[in-house]
Amino acid sequence: MITRAACRGCHDDFYNGHNGPASRCWLARTGKMMTRYRIHYMTAPTQKGAYTKVRVPSRYHQVSAYVFDNSLPSFVKASDLNRAKRKPVARRATGEF
Repeated sequence: MITRAACRGCHDDFYNGHNGPASRCWLARTGKMMTRYRIHYMTAPTQKGAYTKVRVPSRYHQVSAYVFDNSLPSFVKASDLNRAKRKPVARRATGEF
């Protein structure tokens, strides 16, 4: 079963106790956590860095925000993937422009 914290932002999070009679989303009972590839619905899929690798529930979806694919399309290279949790590189200030 998927935790309620993992369901935040999902369109069906409404059913996780945020309305009267339903106490738990029925999709959370059968879903599982998996790695998926997120792209904003207004972004061209051929744009470099358009896809971001994220870990979300298998039934997770956002309306008018992001589309989640289980695998990368064949035309996307692994080097073009935007990695969301990459640590920023510390750079020294040289004072030169």
